[in-house]
Amino acid sequence: MDYGNVLNDAFGYTKEGIFGRADRWMKLILAIICIGIPMNGYVMRIYRGAVPAPEVDQWGTLFIDGLKLVVVGIIYAIPMMIIWAFLYGSMLLAVMAANMQAVQNWSPNLGLTLVLYIVEIIVGILMPIAAIRFARMGSFSEAFNFGAILETIKKIGWINYIIALILVTIVIAIPICIIIFGLIILGGISIVMLGGGSGALIGFIAAAILIILILAPLFSVFQARYMTRVYDSAAPEA
Repeated sequence: MDYGNVLNDAFGYTKEGIFGRADRWMKLILAIICIGIPMNGYVMRIYRGAVPAPEVDQWGTLFIDGLKLVVVGIIYAIPMMIIWAFLYGSMLLAVMAANMQAVQNWSPNLGLTLVLYIVEIIVGILMPIAAIRFARMGSFSEAFNFGAILETIKKIGWINYIIALILVTIVIAIPICIIIFGLIILGGISIVMLGGGSGALIGFIAAAILIILILAPLFSVFQARYMTRVYDSAAPEA
């Protein structure tokens, strides 16, 4: 797989389709404000192979498609939620009962913690292909067609696919970490200069939320286009 070509394509797609279109960018910010559901619907359009970046229209369809993708994500998260409940349930019950001694004596089950991490990794590997397959096929059952999902990854190449996932994670994580670090520094400076207080803290939180809303569409579209190119490298059958 030519990772450089895939990255350049995703960057160009995002730059021309979103960064270069202020009206479309503003609509996607609104889509994220709406609990992110229409944004998921827009991502579904990208997963279907739309080139160039599609318009942000037909909001009813965006909501419906977005909800469907949310449902798929929730179903994939069920195993993790069950393990999480067994892992942290007793501590939460102790907190709710104000049993501070039980809270202090609580310690995580290392075996369950390891299982949770393994399940998270498995879901993280399967979910991108499952989501794109669901978008292409339009059937919930295809999002859980594990045989077809594994066959697609096999065609991409397991090593190629894992590297692709790690690469996109790093590419997205680096600017996010820089932004967070910058916000923390600027927030600390502003709070000190303004003498602290709730007003400075509220201002910092509001600025952080605004920056997240502005940048989130760029990261979402970039990731969606990138994973679409990775998926298409397997030349899956329709």
